[in-house]
Amino acid sequence: MEKRKKVAVFYYTQTGQLKKILNSLLTPLELKGCEVIYKNIETIEPFSFPWTSEKFYDIFPESRAEIPFTLKKMDFSDVLDADIVVLGYQPWFLAPSIPVASFLKCKETMLYLSGRDVIAVGGTRNMWVSAIKSIKTQLEQSGANLTAHIALEDRHNNLISVLTIFRWLINNKKEATKYLPAAGVSKQDIELLSGLSDDLYNAIESRNFRELQEMIVEKGALRFNPSLYFIENNGNKIWGAWAKWVLKKGKYGDPERRFRLKIFKWYLLTLIFAVSPFGSLFFALTWPLRRASFETIKKNILFLQN
Repeated sequence: MEKRKKVAVFYYTQTGQLKKILNSLLTPLELKGCEVIYKNIETIEPFSFPWTSEKFYDIFPESRAEIPFTLKKMDFSDVLDADIVVLGYQPWFLAPSIPVASFLKCKETMLYLSGRDVIAVGGTRNMWVSAIKSIKTQLEQSGANLTAHIALEDRHNNLISVLTIFRWLINNKKEATKYLPAAGVSKQDIELLSGLSDDLYNAIESRNFRELQEMIVEKGALRFNPSLYFIENNGNKIWGAWAKWVLKKGKYGDPERRFRLKIFKWYLLTLIFAVSPFGSLFFALTWPLRRASFETIKKNILFLQN
């Protein structure tokens, strides 16, 4: 009797949204006979949810610098014969969340991933390029191959989604209100992800993943927004300098760095609500001059090219 195909799923989620995304994609595979094994990534010191405002900003330097935290030991024994690895992630401050970044840097993880095909599945606000680039680099250092990437995002206006994500993460209010929509990835987008399950199943069965990314893009499970990329690409470089500046005052939780974090907080809010709209306007006005170069950037990012 032919052995069932096995999918190893490593993920971290605070709100449960990412688990719903993964379930939508992978439950149909179980119905087709695949064995799907979920592995929750856990830090020794858990990150509480909802966040306090202070804790939210305090995690910025370590997130951006991708400083690993200590994880609970991961048991790989039941997924050593997995046919494909799925990595569920979220971006934190434009980098992979600390639990995911820590997991990828772990020696045991790197040994496990060596020689394996990996599919990354993200639940994001709307900026995921920097995070997936980092994940791709780390997988390559482990000898693994990022064979496909999915990123579901909040499709609302950038500034609106900032307000709703803060309300969700700090006040634990996801639902729509009189003036703001619900936070996060829409239920409809999550449910539509199951439409990729046949393509994924066929790729696993044939061990041919060459066309999978094309189907992901074609079916809308990964979209490239040039204006958001322009903001993210520029902001990510600046945030690296901010992270180094705060880290000079101490590690996560050190009260000595609170003042610098407050400065960063007000810088970030000013950037988002006062500067970024002008950045978007400038990008729109100069778009005819950028169109050709951004077509190349778009292709490279969507289709995992260097």
